Amino acid sequence: MSEQENLRTVEKIFAALNDRQFGATDDAYAADYRYEAPGLPGPVDHATSGDYVRGFVTAFPDLHFELKDKVAQGDLVAVSWVSTGTHTGPLRTPTGEMLPPTGRKATGQGSSFYRFKNGKITRSAIYWDMVSLLAQLGLMPGM
Repeated sequence: MSEQENLRTVEKIFAALNDRQFGATDDAYAADYRYEAPGLPGPVDHATSGDYVRGFVTAFPDLHFELKDKVAQGDLVAVSWVSTGTHTGPLRTPTGEMLPPTGRKATGQGSSFYRFKNGKITRSAIYWDMVSLLAQLGLMPGM
C-alpha cells in the first residue's frame, strides 16, 4: 500500500472509533498485530487492544478524537490527536482499580504510531498524558 493509503486506513480507524463502529476496521490488522499503550503490561494482541479502547468509551461515552498532525512515511503513520469526553462511567486504572464517574469533562492530547507491512497494521503504540487526564477529573492530589 502507498503512504496515503496507509494514512487513510488510520483515519478510518479513528472515524470508526468516533462512530462506535467497533470491529469495522478489523481487516486492517495483521494476524500477529501488537499494541502498546499506557497502563498495559506490555504489547497486547488486537482483541486486548479493543478491550482497552472500549474501557475508555465506557468511562467517556461521548469520547471523540480529532486528528491534528498526520504524517505517513514508508510503512509508518504517525498522528497526533485531541480527545474530549465526559467521565460518566467507571474508569479502570493501570492497577485494576475502578474510578467512579466524576461527571467532569476532560480533554486529552496524544500521539499514535502505526507500522504497516503488506497493507496490514502489524504494530501500533499510543502515547498520551494520563496524569493530565486524572488531574482534570479531580483525581490527582495537590493539582
